[in-house]
Amino acid sequence: MNPSLGFSLIVLGGFMQGTYFLGLKWTAPWKWENIWFVYAVFALILMPISLAAATVPHIGRALSQAPGHDLEMVFLYGAGWGVGSVLSGLGVDRMGLAMGVAVLIGITAALGALIPLIVSTPELVFQPKGLTVIASVITLLAGVTLVGVAGKKRDQSKAAQNEAGQKGSFVAGLLICIFSGIFSCMLNLAFSFSGPIRTAAMASGANVNGAQNFVWMVALGAGFIANLLYTLYLLTRNRTWGHFTYPKSGRTLALGIAMAFLWYFGVVFYGRGAGLMGDIGTVVGWPIFMATMIIFSGVWGFVTGEWKGASSRAKWYMLAGIVVLIIASGISGAANRMG
Repeated sequence: MNPSLGFSLIVLGGFMQGTYFLGLKWTAPWKWENIWFVYAVFALILMPISLAAATVPHIGRALSQAPGHDLEMVFLYGAGWGVGSVLSGLGVDRMGLAMGVAVLIGITAALGALIPLIVSTPELVFQPKGLTVIASVITLLAGVTLVGVAGKKRDQSKAAQNEAGQKGSFVAGLLICIFSGIFSCMLNLAFSFSGPIRTAAMASGANVNGAQNFVWMVALGAGFIANLLYTLYLLTRNRTWGHFTYPKSGRTLALGIAMAFLWYFGVVFYGRGAGLMGDIGTVVGWPIFMATMIIFSGVWGFVTGEWKGASSRAKWYMLAGIVVLIIASGISGAANRMG
């Protein structure tokens, strides 16, 4: 157990995941479904299988020895997260990087932290440690609310200047992000409740890190199903298969692979960090991970011009939201150090 190193790894993972959305800003000459297809194949299939194969000596044995019910639950949680993953790309595309990520991750953070706390360690809920975790989640949601208000005011000021704040209806984008947040929390549930699966991997010769890679392979492989089906549907409906062969597609292909690398290894670093933070690492680490993602996606929103033309009030709300999210991360870190 090394809480300081665990905290640092989780922040690094959050930075990587808060950055990967940037790829959606430069998809030309492809459409959304083209780059999302490449991202999904690499992030959810090729990279997880490759890392698991390199760190779990006998994957087949681990799969056969893992308790069937637990394996099914990890798979189902992963499949549910896959639905949220598809919705996240659509929601962020409509609402903008800063606000879309903030809304969906706020919901994901709250559910992803509180469900494992209540299910796995109900005795802690009303003790100082559990109450501190709950306080960190409430603080995080306050920060998310401020960021959401900032994004709405940004779009209002842009609309007054006849600029597009987001693609499509704000309400539709908001609803997509809300449902994305509900489903997306299942990724942490898959990891939090994967103890027997990790035990099976370690019995097959893997170390602790390899066992985590094994869990991610199962969960993300299940999540690939929804991503594959939806992108295949869009590629066929929109007749965009040919976009893969457009001039300068090599650059966009590389961008999609970079998105996959940032996203997948962001998850890996989160898993490593949560493991180093102790028995409730997924409870205290998840809000830190989510808050860090929001902070960096917000920063990138400023850097890439999402806030150009926004009112001063909108920018101050955004800054206040980021400060509150940093405080939420600190509270969550403090909870982990409590006896």
